[in-house]
Amino acid sequence: MLVAKTVRAPLAGAAFLLAAFVALGGCTSKSDQGGGGGDASGGDSSGGDAGEGNLGGASGARFVLGSITIDAEGNRVSYAQIIDQFEGPFTNRKGIEANGNAVFLTSGSDFFYGLAEAPEWVRYSTTDGFEETGRISFAQFGMKYMDFNNVIVDAETAVSVLTEPYLAVVWNPKTMTIVGTIDLLQMSRDDYSLEAWTPVARDGLVYVPGRWANWETLNVEQVVSVTVLDPKKLEVVGVAEDTRCGSAGRMIFDSNGYGYVMGDGRNQSMQTFAAFRDEPVVPNCLLRMPPGKIEFEQDFFFEIPELTGGLDSMTELEAPSVNSNYAFTMMKYEDRIPEGLDRLDFAHWDVPAYKMWRITLGDEPQVEVVKGSNFSVIGFSSSATAGKLYSPQSDDGSTSVVYEVDPETNTSVQKFTMEGYFAGLYALE
Repeated sequence: MLVAKTVRAPLAGAAFLLAAFVALGGCTSKSDQGGGGGDASGGDSSGGDAGEGNLGGASGARFVLGSITIDAEGNRVSYAQIIDQFEGPFTNRKGIEANGNAVFLTSGSDFFYGLAEAPEWVRYSTTDGFEETGRISFAQFGMKYMDFNNVIVDAETAVSVLTEPYLAVVWNPKTMTIVGTIDLLQMSRDDYSLEAWTPVARDGLVYVPGRWANWETLNVEQVVSVTVLDPKKLEVVGVAEDTRCGSAGRMIFDSNGYGYVMGDGRNQSMQTFAAFRDEPVVPNCLLRMPPGKIEFEQDFFFEIPELTGGLDSMTELEAPSVNSNYAFTMMKYEDRIPEGLDRLDFAHWDVPAYKMWRITLGDEPQVEVVKGSNFSVIGFSSSATAGKLYSPQSDDGSTSVVYEVDPETNTSVQKFTMEGYFAGLYALE
């Protein structure tokens, strides 16, 4: 995200990026957070130059690999290709192309492209390359591009959270029709813009994080907020909030049904802005929601530096699945960041000062650095696929190295290289 007048684009997850640019009037092809038409070939869309090698998951498994390129002027192009091996290098030569920072979803053997230059989802069958089989437009809600907060609930239910009109749109991926909307006007805050990444679905409910920032006054609201939706009933079930830390992202659940969030300060923007104003800096924290309730436990509260021996977290929680006893986050190594960097311009995000750590969830969380992980910059988010986490690293965006993180062994190994920024790995049936 960029602060006023900046056009450089630090990366912190597809959804994260575009939201900042939108709020600031940044110059991307969409207007930016997370999440990218072009000359889509629609023909042979196998994995670029992939060799024989390690299968991703079971034999016969297939995946959509997403890529985003950014040129010297900040223009973005998104690509999607089908792969069945986790060995590269992968180029974008055989990918279908969409201008801008698109968003991606899969359901069964279908791939869904959320466009940056039109408020549309485009559905493709992947049984024989990419074949367009349907479209759905959100223009009626005043959108000019697809927002970045989307989740598939089941084969006939998807939810797209639209932050500008404060609506959750429930739509059917099979029929490509809109089922209904859920009013989210209660998520509006005076003088703040809303961000809602990353929503997750579990047991038929959708958990939507709320983040509020004012990029002109340099304020991030100190509140952790999760709004829970029932897409079948088209209603808000409840809202959980806590002000002990701020601006949490996605919720991760353990095997006992407890939901965990990381109050990361919106990638520590809250702390950066507070320090600039000589105000107290609140450490990031880990909160928990009990099974069957929509509230945070008051007696479960862990400040991250107390768990790590001084390091604070930088990113929202990530996990190999929504139901996992492990979560991952990037920790910031302050001593690796040179003095004098303009942190209001997020220059420190471009410094390789961050390393992935695993959190073993439970009553007493245990944290440890992921073995084999490297220091990296803050970039696009990882992707959960086939029980593993796939985490990208890139120096300049021309190519990315993707690492496979095994939650059980807490190890990270290089898996493949690819052209552009890694924008996700999505399983196909």
